[in-house]
Amino acid sequence: MDTNDELATYEIFDGTAWEVALLRSILDDNEIESIEREASFAPWNLYPVRAGTVKVFVAHKDLGRAKAIVDEFVANMQKENPDDLENES
Repeated sequence: MDTNDELATYEIFDGTAWEVALLRSILDDNEIESIEREASFAPWNLYPVRAGTVKVFVAHKDLGRAKAIVDEFVANMQKENPDDLENES
């Protein structure tokens, strides 16, 4: 695999700034570098986005490990706040 391919970034999560900060801390603890970007919201957007949505990206080389961490993170959020996640749908 080309070095550029290994460093290509992939979105792994989107959520509130608080959720993203917590997830990025967990990723950092697991030595996975990540970046975040605020999702832009335009009133003409056909697909509504939660206000204040922030996206997390990781390099391809860390994608598998990061996805496993995100899956566990989301599962734990659902256990702690099942009503909150149902209301977002």
